[in-house]
Amino acid sequence: EFAEPHYAPPTLLKRKVDAGQLGKKSGKGFYDYH
Repeated sequence: EFAEPHYAPPTLLKRKVDAGQLGKKSGKGFYDYH
């Protein structure tokens, strides 16, 4: 990872990944994939 804080992922994106909401791969994310 980069040491500069402005290269860090957005907080919302980190929360989604930590919750397992990976988009099409998991069926959930910013959109619901049925």
